[in-house]
Amino acid sequence: MTRHIILTCVLISLLLSCNEKPSFIDFTYPKGKTKALVLSYDDGTIQDIELAKLFDENSLVGTFNLNSKYLGATRGWPQQNGDTIYQRYVPKDSLTIIYKNHEIAAHGALHKNFTGISSEEVLEETNTDLEIIEKLTNREIISMAYPFGSTNDSIATLIASTGIKNGRTVDDTHAFDFPRNYMMWHPTCHDSKVLDYLDSYLALNDQKLSVFYVWGHSWEFGNNERWENMVEFCEKIGKSKDIWSVSHGKLTNYLLAIENVQIGKRQIINPSYNAPIWINLSSGIEKLDPGESIQLKR
Repeated sequence: MTRHIILTCVLISLLLSCNEKPSFIDFTYPKGKTKALVLSYDDGTIQDIELAKLFDENSLVGTFNLNSKYLGATRGWPQQNGDTIYQRYVPKDSLTIIYKNHEIAAHGALHKNFTGISSEEVLEETNTDLEIIEKLTNREIISMAYPFGSTNDSIATLIASTGIKNGRTVDDTHAFDFPRNYMMWHPTCHDSKVLDYLDSYLALNDQKLSVFYVWGHSWEFGNNERWENMVEFCEKIGKSKDIWSVSHGKLTNYLLAIENVQIGKRQIINPSYNAPIWINLSSGIEKLDPGESIQLKR
């Protein structure tokens, strides 16, 4: 009799614990990850082919920001010391092949400095870039790297009016935080410094979301030491199981989707128009699909 009572009590306890509502802890990236990696490269020169291949070999995703008016051309860039650097750009008909597994983004049709031209010219540079790239790739373009990294609040607002959702500068933060304004997104560091921050990010164990944002130009890898450092970085971080390698656009969309989630005292709701979201609950990691809700502990 006593054994029967004990078993009954245990069974009731298990049933109650199964029905106990969880409490909300925080949002996560897909599959419960809290760390992300963005690799953003400018101009669209022919060296992107080898870099994209390196990313592919290590299961990494890149964001490649293109100057559409130079595609398929060779262009000379005068330097302050009097020299001229000649750049070859990827062919127009190769974009969906080279960047098959990566994001294609805008960088200004002719790489003009946005802070040195009129608002009308900024819009022309941007809209032309979007029109050409979207026609060549049949993709929606939502990311941009500002030419020369030059921008300001007015330009950022202007660019946002074209439908672009993020804009990257070249002002390194040496941190893994998010910007207040996605149109003024400052990266962690240039790729020449990636090994300086690699170990600290791999070792980072924090419940809050973070991002290691790297930027650069593939044509800079003419320096063999720089290239070998990048290979080492990609091989090491590519093996990490707790880092979400993601394009800038996809990361931005995910963060915007998080903002749409409704959290009340009794439940958390993912609107039907939203994307799937992952959340950390007291009961574990849950994926919340569009239109789904979870009852929370009061």
